[in-house]
Amino acid sequence: MSKEENIYPADLINMILGGLIALKSEQQIGSVNRSPGSETLFLGKWLKRAKKQRHYPKSISDNIDDFLALYTQKGRNADLTSSFYQIYNEYQTIKINADDFPNSPKQRFDTAMDLLKKKSWSISLPIAHDDIADGPYQSNKDKELFVLKKDWDDVFDDQNKFIKPLSLSVVSTPQEAIDSLYSHGFILAKDESRTNIKSSYHHYTLFPDNKYQGRAAIPSQYKN
Repeated sequence: MSKEENIYPADLINMILGGLIALKSEQQIGSVNRSPGSETLFLGKWLKRAKKQRHYPKSISDNIDDFLALYTQKGRNADLTSSFYQIYNEYQTIKINADDFPNSPKQRFDTAMDLLKKKSWSISLPIAHDDIADGPYQSNKDKELFVLKKDWDDVFDDQNKFIKPLSLSVVSTPQEAIDSLYSHGFILAKDESRTNIKSSYHHYTLFPDNKYQGRAAIPSQYKN
């Protein structure tokens, strides 16, 4: 079984694709407009019908129930379309295999940072800032990727292998950073345990061998 199937079973992906294809088909003939509320109403009814008629295996019945619970709770505000796309896009994202990249993790990471520098990013690795004693780091740059020293120490070993999770932060719209790291074999996982002090701050974690926890940040090539 592939690693993506370990996280998202094939039956779940087939269900997600079935719902999205049905939605797009109805939109093409003008039966459903392209507002999140209308799309959610369609997918909610589609899920109820799929459950009632047992269109999908019992193995994903809990997933269907979770979607329906969200729909029951929030109605047209549940934004089921975004939830469907997040799962499918993440499934596509995690197919990447770091072993397919020839260089060491440290070399690939450095190359990704060099690529961002060429795009006018400030790369601060690491910064000597104590966020406990001094409060959150306040960037004065338009575009910056930074790592605190306490998070940087011992991330790579003497063979340039990636041996522990790395917490990093992005100031500005994060897509360029997500894409740069992904193009060099890294998946950024959203770190929702940390508070964004401003809307332009985004926190992520890199995990060895991309064995991440939480939700993956989606690279541009897999965004709907």
